[in-house]
Amino acid sequence: MPNTSLIFSGGLAPNDATLNAARAIQNVNLVIAADSGLHAAQKLEMHVDFVIGDFDSVDASALARATSAHTQTIRHSADKNFTDLESALLFAADKKTERIVIVTAGGGRLDHQFGFVAAMFNPKLREIKVEALWHTSRLFALQGPATLDVTTQIGDTIALQSFSDKSAKISTTGLRWQLTNESLANFETRGVSNIATANQVSISVELGQLLIIHQPKGRS
Repeated sequence: MPNTSLIFSGGLAPNDATLNAARAIQNVNLVIAADSGLHAAQKLEMHVDFVIGDFDSVDASALARATSAHTQTIRHSADKNFTDLESALLFAADKKTERIVIVTAGGGRLDHQFGFVAAMFNPKLREIKVEALWHTSRLFALQGPATLDVTTQIGDTIALQSFSDKSAKISTTGLRWQLTNESLANFETRGVSNIATANQVSISVELGQLLIIHQPKGRS
């Protein structure tokens, strides 16, 4: 199993199901909280290695508890041109992690949501498996050439959306509407609402950036 960095994003508080999914992740070598993401990590009673951000939303008492438990802090000026999450992602990359899992409730400000997904596709993360627990969904950022295998149940929703001008040579197995060496442009929506027909779905892309969203059946 690849060594894993777990990043708790700031914003709305994740629900218990999302936190339980985070707790179940194995081979976690590094735990990072992006600003108020510290609150979710502390709810899990999980030791946080680093808190990163401008600290405009983290509770001061929560931060004090973390530092007393030997959590290191990296403080940025509030007058910055990047998000706390982006900083946390690049910090994890610098630590030579092989897999990054971000924990978030989703929702909140729309610009933050778009910025969240955009940060997952930073070119410096190209060689890293980047995914997110987003409320009841799971997001994966593929930068080609890349292959993803997703454990599913029949009937789960799998969506594919190009996050570059064009994602090329996409092939899938285990989906109702298969793709074989096909392309998706970033304005196309035909990758939305595909359905898993097997207990494992495989997706590969040779060129471009491809966002995969896995929505388990019966969850919203």
